[in-house]
Amino acid sequence: MLAKRLPAPERRRQIAAAALEILATDGVRGLTARAIAERVGVKDGSLFRHFASKEAIVDAAIDAFEELMGETFPDPAGDPLRALSELFQRRVALARARPELLRLALSDRLTEVAGAEGAARVKAVVERSVTFVREQLTLARRQGRVRDDVPVEILVWTVTGVLRGAAGASHAPSLRKRAARFDPAAAWRALELLLTTRTDGSNDKTH
Repeated sequence: MLAKRLPAPERRRQIAAAALEILATDGVRGLTARAIAERVGVKDGSLFRHFASKEAIVDAAIDAFEELMGETFPDPAGDPLRALSELFQRRVALARARPELLRLALSDRLTEVAGAEGAARVKAVVERSVTFVREQLTLARRQGRVRDDVPVEILVWTVTGVLRGAAGASHAPSLRKRAARFDPAAAWRALELLLTTRTDGSNDKTH
């Protein structure tokens, strides 16, 4: 059954979103014009009334990936721990709404179909996330608000690892019921405790 007619900009966004979903679920080989058209509900030829080529569809998919991931970054100018909390909760919310974005951020599927410029853009989004976490933790440490008995990089791995686990639980079939009860705010509070409590049991917030 064919989809109803949509304004051109909306159809373009729909096609780009379909490309992201197919890459995440079926991989690079699954990303064909026919598969995209079937996902959207249009004829194959209709795709190319909106895009000049499959490469142009991939470029639009990267634009969407870049935009959606970018919207989760909070203002870095305020409280560093609050900024990390906001990033954590926004990323979990995004993973629940668009699980394919997490899969693509943690794999090379999107970079494999992109040209050199597109691949660099995808990698920059992922690297920006790690850099943001590192900068906020470094600032919080300078303020005496996170533990100073382990390297900052280990704290970065802690935050990004828990974030990936929390976001991943949002769409893993075996964890779906548990994920429905998952509270991102409570998870962040537990993570913040790990970041601020030293091995001797003292809390750096009090120093």
